[in-house]
Amino acid sequence: MKVEQILEYQKLDREMFKLEKELRDNPNKAKANKLHETMKTAQERSVKLEERAGAILTEIDKVKSQLKIQQDKMAEFAAKDLTAMTKQDVEKMSALKDKLYQNLQILEKNLTALAENVNAVLADFNKTIKTFNASKEEFAKCKSDYDNDVKAIEGKKSEVAAKLQVIAKDIDSQIMEAYQKRRKENIFPVVVPLMEEGKGSYFCGGCRTQLSFASINKLDSENVVACDHCRRLIYKK
Repeated sequence: MKVEQILEYQKLDREMFKLEKELRDNPNKAKANKLHETMKTAQERSVKLEERAGAILTEIDKVKSQLKIQQDKMAEFAAKDLTAMTKQDVEKMSALKDKLYQNLQILEKNLTALAENVNAVLADFNKTIKTFNASKEEFAKCKSDYDNDVKAIEGKKSEVAAKLQVIAKDIDSQIMEAYQKRRKENIFPVVVPLMEEGKGSYFCGGCRTQLSFASINKLDSENVVACDHCRRLIYKK
């Protein structure tokens, strides 16, 4: 196998690598993912807010019930004929009435606080729903744009893949297998030249690691040799 063949393959494969990277780093994809997370967060929050609002409304019903009981007792005291009571009974009833009045004030205060809480929760809920709907609308647009990008890029990838397949037929199967294995691990470029710096000092053209004498000797008898450090395939110019 001539080294030129694998280099020609890699030159074309570079286009494929760029297209794959373009898909991975697609801004519409990144934006759509971010919007999806925003939607998910908003949905989860809306569920919790609904539960919180329900709990507050239940508490409001309990306070209203207690308030009604206290109000009925106050009305009952107000209807009593004080002239028919002893001074001691009047004083006892007056103390109970004061206690009921205090209870009413506390319950009314609690009711007001609960009403404010539920209004705050509902306002937060409405804001969360607006965030969800806005994100959903924007997500749909980003998703559509991304799908169009994928369609265009996949078309280009198919064209490049067909050309690569033709070139690959003339490349040694073992070399091709070694190339594809590294390519799947996102090692690129896969094939790099042997670099010489000074007499007898040879380095990998990818990671700049100095090659052993054994690797140099092997390269003299074979087309390529794997770098011990970065695993790229090294060829001699």
